[in-house]
Amino acid sequence: MIWEDEEEYPAWRRRWYVLHVKPRAEKKVALHLKAYGFFCHLPTFERVRKVQRRKVRTEIPVFPGYVFTRLLPDERIAILRSNLVVKTIFVKYPRTMIHQLRQIAKAFTRTDDFKVSSLYKSGDLVRVKYGPLTGVEGYVRRIGAKASLCLNVEMLGASVELSVSPQDVEKV
Repeated sequence: MIWEDEEEYPAWRRRWYVLHVKPRAEKKVALHLKAYGFFCHLPTFERVRKVQRRKVRTEIPVFPGYVFTRLLPDERIAILRSNLVVKTIFVKYPRTMIHQLRQIAKAFTRTDDFKVSSLYKSGDLVRVKYGPLTGVEGYVRRIGAKASLCLNVEMLGASVELSVSPQDVEKV
């Protein structure tokens, strides 16, 4: 949606929202937002499966059912009319959410050994000091002899879990 009077709706008035979308509609909503010229962020990862003796690669959303966007209040109503969005969640602290999403994006570029899990509250906040995930912060969770790093997106109540060596982290 393009506004004729830019002074009435300046770009800095756009607010961050998390769109809770219908099941398996994340990519459709992202395409819909881009078609209207809105910013959207849909973190995905590639999954490879074997189907009838061939490998099939698919892009899977990291947070199923959610798309991140920045909209004006009037634009939000237009998106709700698309019949693909269940509800919009206003982001109260956008800097925190953006930082968390950047941490996850940084981790994805450096490793492919991860799984999405529910929000992890207990444990210590740590920073990876060695290896390909250097500088990434998260919470440590132990499973037997293995350790994993949970990168949280508190807005959604979800986290991404990565395998790390306990010797490669330091307490923040």
